[in-house]
Amino acid sequence: MMSHQGEDKARLRHQATRNAIQLAMESRWKEAISVNRGIIESFPTEVDAYNRLGRALTECGEFAEARAAYGRTVELDPSNTIARKNLSLSDAQFRQRA
Repeated sequence: MMSHQGEDKARLRHQATRNAIQLAMESRWKEAISVNRGIIESFPTEVDAYNRLGRALTECGEFAEARAAYGRTVELDPSNTIARKNLSLSDAQFRQRA
């Protein structure tokens, strides 16, 4: 059985995740970056937050940081095909900018 503190933490993560997704759907990328970084700070192995962070950073033209976020996603979940695809795309975008 989950403790009260554990339930609170899970609820906060769920709320932050919903907020991050909503911000992305509204193309509020800077805010999405902030929320996803907050999720990662509290939950450093939250794969989806790294993936969302990578997308938001890409949308803001921060390709090196996006690549790092996607890379961390793949480190945490090597079978994550979305992250692998995004990492490949960010590599191509980064090379175009270099």
